[in-house]
Amino acid sequence: MGETRRKLTKATFDNLSNEKKLMILQTAISEFASQGFDHTNINIIAEKAGISVGSIYKYFGSKQDLFLVTIQQGTEVLKTILQTIVPSDQSFIEKCRDLIKAIQKSSREQQQLIRIYSELTSVGNSDLVKQLSYEIEAISAEMYTELVKEGQRTGEIMKDLDPAMVAFLMDNLFISLQFSYSSEYYLQRFKIFLGDDIDDRDTFVLDQMVRFLSSALKA
Repeated sequence: MGETRRKLTKATFDNLSNEKKLMILQTAISEFASQGFDHTNINIIAEKAGISVGSIYKYFGSKQDLFLVTIQQGTEVLKTILQTIVPSDQSFIEKCRDLIKAIQKSSREQQQLIRIYSELTSVGNSDLVKQLSYEIEAISAEMYTELVKEGQRTGEIMKDLDPAMVAFLMDNLFISLQFSYSSEYYLQRFKIFLGDDIDDRDTFVLDQMVRFLSSALKA
């Protein structure tokens, strides 16, 4: 996984204005999120973005490359959130509280980006997909593991817990929360467990999750 990843965009795309790049990527994200990878049509992306189909292939080597670039946009959002919160001087629980609040906010604002994560399983089993998947998960794994280790150093978390295992469990919890705000199926599941108004009870969800993490991990 340490090898240099093949560049997904061509120089012609890199030389476009930021406005045009954003238009193309936002159009692609919208189509991939609503249609899925297999059923997304490059011709429709081009038409909605106001460019020719030929231009798409001047900017990206394939439909898969364009899709993986949209995945990278979501990775940057996640990285920004984690890098802002995890290294701070707050306590473990305060950081968890901020992470959950950020997840609640970003999951609603970035619904399409979150939905297309699940589409990674639809684009084949190439080394490129494996590497990109690894990079996405490695961000969470590294940051959450460090968060737990710091909590153990400060005495907030039991020292006999394995940091990587706790990080894995936390990530699963947070991913489930992300989908509960961005996926119609998971939102319905959320409502079945907690009531039809749960989407409007962010403070309740935040407090309950923080109390759960605190009671499960505290020294």
